[in-house]
Amino acid sequence: MSKFKNVIKRSGAIVPFTKIRIMNAIYRAAVSVGGRDKARAEQLADKVVELLEKTFPESHTPNIEEIQDAVEKVLIENGHAKVAKEYIIYRDEQNKKRRDEAKLASKPDEMIPWAKMWRVLDWASSHNLNTIEKYNQRVSNNEFPQIVHESEAAY
Repeated sequence: MSKFKNVIKRSGAIVPFTKIRIMNAIYRAAVSVGGRDKARAEQLADKVVELLEKTFPESHTPNIEEIQDAVEKVLIENGHAKVAKEYIIYRDEQNKKRRDEAKLASKPDEMIPWAKMWRVLDWASSHNLNTIEKYNQRVSNNEFPQIVHESEAAY
């Protein structure tokens, strides 16, 4: 049983601290390099908890990054360099994914509909309406009702 009761997630949410999540993360990294020793993953998770308890006072609530840093350190110090490498790579990929998602989320809610704009331009070009001059020529030839009919059929 750890002295830590909670963990601070990246979102700022506080959730219960569970060694099982650490063990599962270590085990998944081990599986990715061919390992299948769940008992060893549990031993390493125990060492991660011990390291956290030595590093931080009981009043401290560790965050996800601190826990992941401790996992990396324990894996390397206990001769599991391949597993540590996979863990680090996965962690980096997840960070990149979160940054990319944050970039998308920071854009205005109404994204520019490039695909639709392209379809409209393509349609206008194929119907001889892609310039003001061409449009005016068709209107002056009394083709406006036909333009409306064609556009309604297309959209």
